[in-house]
Amino acid sequence: MTAVDRQRILKITSGLAALAGIGGMVSLIAYQGLQDVAQVLVPAGWGILLITLFHLVPLTASALSWKSAHAAIADGTAAVFIWARIVREAVNGLLPVAQVGGDIVGARILTFHGSKATAAGASVLVDLTLEFLTQIVFTMIGLGLLLWQGGGRLASWSAIGLAIAIVLGTAFVMAQRRGLFRLLEILFDRMAGMLNWPALGSLDNLHDVVMTIYRDRRAMVAATLWHLASWLVGAVEVWLTLRILGADVGFADALVIESLGQAIRTAAFMVPGAFGIQEGGYLLLGVHFGVPPEIALSVSLVKRVRELAIGIPAMLIWQVIEGRRLLARTPVRTDHPS
Repeated sequence: MTAVDRQRILKITSGLAALAGIGGMVSLIAYQGLQDVAQVLVPAGWGILLITLFHLVPLTASALSWKSAHAAIADGTAAVFIWARIVREAVNGLLPVAQVGGDIVGARILTFHGSKATAAGASVLVDLTLEFLTQIVFTMIGLGLLLWQGGGRLASWSAIGLAIAIVLGTAFVMAQRRGLFRLLEILFDRMAGMLNWPALGSLDNLHDVVMTIYRDRRAMVAATLWHLASWLVGAVEVWLTLRILGADVGFADALVIESLGQAIRTAAFMVPGAFGIQEGGYLLLGVHFGVPPEIALSVSLVKRVRELAIGIPAMLIWQVIEGRRLLARTPVRTDHPS
């Protein structure tokens, strides 16, 4: 099978997965009643704008976590990491690719601002690892609250999922110490080629650079705390969303909904944007806590509105930047008369 064939298969598969997810999301909206959902969303109005702006708080915390990890090997301004994080989320949430493509783009953006390709790639891998591990902690907090409240079957299924996540997280960390990064170097290059994205660049000695970051305890502590703060502020965002939409829900319940909802989204990382999966997860979790189904579903839809409001302008700007860099590298042909 040629590279062109693999590229075509990847695009078709991703496109079909995205269409299936969007179809599932539309079906859920239709099942709950478009009019009922609209009656929840339309009155929210300016509240949705407030939620969109508030999302910049956990997003900034995530960006500062990434910056803290990167600081172990090279300097970088907070503004660059915030911008790169915005584009990472936009690509992962809106483009028909598995939810890792944005991380390649984010690493590439760092190279635009002086970071070497190996340092950018290493910091992204460490950031992804810490984000996943702190999410496990966040999920454990949510599960603990759910058990304390008497979660029943939902708690049982959540515990099983958490156990699987812990095993996978431990295996991933151990694999990083046993030569996993050569495979990741190949994966990064192939994904960039299949998606027609510019290559990240040479990733020589990726393993050594990642290990250098891990050995910097101050950087690891700071990065971990920033990610935990991001998850917790994300729960505040969901609590605020529920209140604006008209649900009388306490912060503890909102934290459980967000922690398990994000876990469901992460488990569906191969589905572009987790379309349909995210909506179904928030619907089930919200109903468990007595939230009317149209409001529970609307929580996910507000997240989609926020993704569009922040993500579309970010991706347009990113494409303009990529276009200018491409033009700058393209040699100008001049025809001289003979």
